[in-house]
Amino acid sequence: MEEKVYEYLKALVAVPGISDTDDEKMAAERIGEILKAQSYFQVYPENFGEIMIPGDAKKRPLVYGLVRGNKSSGRTVIFTGHYDVVGVEDYGPLKPLAFSMEELKAAFEREYSERMSRRMAEVRSCEDAGEMHGREGSSAATLRAGSAHGPEEDFWKDVVSGEWIFGRGAADMKGGLAAGLAVLDEIGEQVLDGTDRLNGNILFLVVPDEESYSAGMRGAAGFLMDLREREGLSYDLLIDLEPMSRDEEGQEVFLGSVGKCMPVVLVQGRTAHVSRCFDGINAVGVLGRMFEKTELSAEFAEMFDGEVCMPPTWLNFRDRKREYDVSVPARAAGYLNVLSFRSGPEEIIEKLRECGYEAFSGYIDKMEEERKKLEGKLCGRRILRTENVPEDIERTAGGQEKKQDFEVLSFAELAERCREKDSDGFERFFREQKTQMEQKIQNGETNYPQATIELMTEVLDWSGITTPLMVLGFAPPLYPAYHSDQMAGKEGVGSFLFRKIKKVSENAGCPVKKVHYFTGISDLSYCGVCGEMDFSGYASETPLWGDGYRVDFKEIGKLNIPAVLLGPWGKDIHRRTERVNRKSLLVELPEILLELTETAV
Repeated sequence: MEEKVYEYLKALVAVPGISDTDDEKMAAERIGEILKAQSYFQVYPENFGEIMIPGDAKKRPLVYGLVRGNKSSGRTVIFTGHYDVVGVEDYGPLKPLAFSMEELKAAFEREYSERMSRRMAEVRSCEDAGEMHGREGSSAATLRAGSAHGPEEDFWKDVVSGEWIFGRGAADMKGGLAAGLAVLDEIGEQVLDGTDRLNGNILFLVVPDEESYSAGMRGAAGFLMDLREREGLSYDLLIDLEPMSRDEEGQEVFLGSVGKCMPVVLVQGRTAHVSRCFDGINAVGVLGRMFEKTELSAEFAEMFDGEVCMPPTWLNFRDRKREYDVSVPARAAGYLNVLSFRSGPEEIIEKLRECGYEAFSGYIDKMEEERKKLEGKLCGRRILRTENVPEDIERTAGGQEKKQDFEVLSFAELAERCREKDSDGFERFFREQKTQMEQKIQNGETNYPQATIELMTEVLDWSGITTPLMVLGFAPPLYPAYHSDQMAGKEGVGSFLFRKIKKVSENAGCPVKKVHYFTGISDLSYCGVCGEMDFSGYASETPLWGDGYRVDFKEIGKLNIPAVLLGPWGKDIHRRTERVNRKSLLVELPEILLELTETAV
């Protein structure tokens, strides 16, 4: 089967399929061609095909193939993965070779030879210089030793070892798909000649858009429900064939996948000329305080059984000015990535609300402190203010100024303020603005996070609120946390399946170790609903929730498929040094998948 896996991988990598581009559909076409050529689907062409994702502006399909065993059982194992890949800008001058595995490897080998020739020349030069002084130069010793433990040296070691396959998507994740296709073909041929030991069925399902918004897997829930009912299937195990890491303890097998949401923060301060900056409230300053409170904050980093998810990090941060002027920025906005094991969106937004109050009051306190320092330099004279200071700065009887008032609202609360002002008028306005933003997204003029900021800004404008405030909402995508041990009615099934995987993997010479959560974000999030996490409030806090973007929690909850992440050993995904281990992909993984299909169903 080794040759077949390699042949499939080479064919898949050769098709770019970069996420969120027109080329993405080419990868789906190639997979469809491979399935069509397999013996089983020559006999049963009705068992494979393409399903268009409902509402997908790019008209991308799911591609599937169902091999039914000979024992009339509904039990089914699903092999799944995504056919899109990230871009190739990081390959630099080797960009034209990124999708040609063998040519890219040859180019890396030439580059390695050139590097070694330069290094040896430098060593000889340093040694000659050392001999002139009667000793070996320290630079020569350093060059000879190299940097044996750095990631760059690890890459070059793998280049010359002959044990790795290179190319964009070779690891993430066309390698896993190639192995899944080869196993599907093998089992299909066994079914045709009556030699299969399959006590059930194998469904191969590939989806687009995993590297962007997971439109594929979100859209797959309806298809999986329909197929289950039509064919009388039960989904006993889903294997997402993503690349895995490996160390001396073994290769990782993940029972779950971390949750991810993307809060958006919009700040409205008060503008002022820079020469009268204490008359205003700099929205960038308030947002900066919010950044300080949340960026890499350990308070948000959840723990589970000795595992930790990474803390929040900001992906975007800037003022909302459209042109240059010498005014204090009145508005600023940004969005951040928040990962979680257990916390739902509502809990996260309440944490952010608390941070928002602290950020606003902290910045106003800083303004007051700095103003007093300046007045100290003026021997007690007060910093003059203009006549344009709004009425919300009141004076007490003693002439002291009160702190400026501010609010922290969720988007749902801001929208409710608008409805109180004019419910019908706001709904008409909001529908129009939302439709415009969705059209811009479909046209590639913007993306979901930026469009969310724009829409929140338009709603704030419509509200007529001019006082300082912070608005909190969410932008797509949303990835609910998933763990195959935590689905209602199927508690502990993930660990039970892992014990089977462990035995099968050890038989294949590939020790594995159980890890609860994959923290790199994956499509496992849409395989089931776990625990008591409540997503009912997420829609109202997400301005762009609707026809353009939604997660059907009800259908996903009906599926509740036990799922794991199990794929080939890969390194450096999303980098030009991306690679997949030859033995792991061509030998170990197919053997593991073959035996699992016979024991898990």
